[in-house]
Amino acid sequence: MKNFLKKLLLSLTFACITPLAFAVEKALPVFVSVNWVKQHQSEIKLIDMSDKMQYRKFHLPNATWVNYAWLIRPQDGLELSGGTVYMANALSQLGIKSTDTVIIYDSMGNLESSRLYWELAKMKHHKVAIMDGGLVSWVLAQNKVTQAIPPLKKTNYPVPTSNLVDAYTADKEEVIAAMKDPKTILLDARSEAEYIGNPKQKRSGHIPTAILFPWDVSVDAAHGFKQRNAKQLKMLLNQVGILDKKQPIIVYCHTGHRAARLWTMLKSLGYQNVKLYDGSMQEWELDKNLPIKQGKQP
Repeated sequence: MKNFLKKLLLSLTFACITPLAFAVEKALPVFVSVNWVKQHQSEIKLIDMSDKMQYRKFHLPNATWVNYAWLIRPQDGLELSGGTVYMANALSQLGIKSTDTVIIYDSMGNLESSRLYWELAKMKHHKVAIMDGGLVSWVLAQNKVTQAIPPLKKTNYPVPTSNLVDAYTADKEEVIAAMKDPKTILLDARSEAEYIGNPKQKRSGHIPTAILFPWDVSVDAAHGFKQRNAKQLKMLLNQVGILDKKQPIIVYCHTGHRAARLWTMLKSLGYQNVKLYDGSMQEWELDKNLPIKQGKQP
C-alpha cells in the first residue's frame, strides 16, 4: 500500500510540474499591442529605437535606448548587417540575453524597430516582437512614461549555432535571378520619386521588374501609427500581384532600412518566403554592369 501511494504521489507531482518544466515556449507574433506590453511590463526587455532626443524627453519605463546606427557595420563603403557575431556582441553590450523576451518600439511607425526585429529573427531569437503603434500609441493610451534611464548590465549573448541569415537575406545574385523569374516578386520600399529616378542621373531609378510599394503604406498614421489592418494590406498586395503567401518576395530600398519595415509587415501577414536585399540600391547602383530602369513601370 505504501509503495502504491508513493508511486501515485510521484506521478501527480510529475503531472503538475511537467507542463511548466517541459512546455515549449511559442514564438511571439511579429506585433503585440500596447495593452499586451502594459500587462507584461515586468517580464520583458524593452528596447526604444526612437531618436536620442526623443528618448531623453520621455520613454517607456525601463526601456533601453538603441541607436539604429549600432545595427549597421559599414563594409566596403556599404551600410550592411554586421552578421550574427557582430550582433551577438552588440546585444551583449546592451544587456540583452538570449532568453529575454524583447519588445521593440520607436516613434516612427516602427521603421527603426523593424531592422532590429529582422536581425533578431535571423538569430532565431523567437521571443521578440514589435509594439504596434510604438511610442505614439503608448502615449495616446495615456500610459506612463519616464525620463529615467535604466542602468546597463552587460551580458554574454551567445552566437547562435544555427541561424536564418540565408532564409531571410537576399544577395545581389539572387536579385539578378529574381529579375528573370516571374514567380519571384521584387518590392521597392522607397518613395515614388526615387523609384522613377532622375533623368539627369543615369544610375537612378529602380531594379527592372521591381514593383513600387512604399514602406509607409504599411502604417496607419491616423490611428496611432499602428500597422494598417490586414484586410487593407492584403488588398493592396493583391493589387500588385502578390496573391500567394508562399510566393517568393524580395524587398529592398536604398540601404535596407525601409525595406525592413515591409519585411516585418509581410511576415506579420503570414507570407512565408520573404527576403531582404541587404545591399539594396546602394550596392546595385555601384555595379555599372547591372541594369537600372527609370519611370513608373516595373
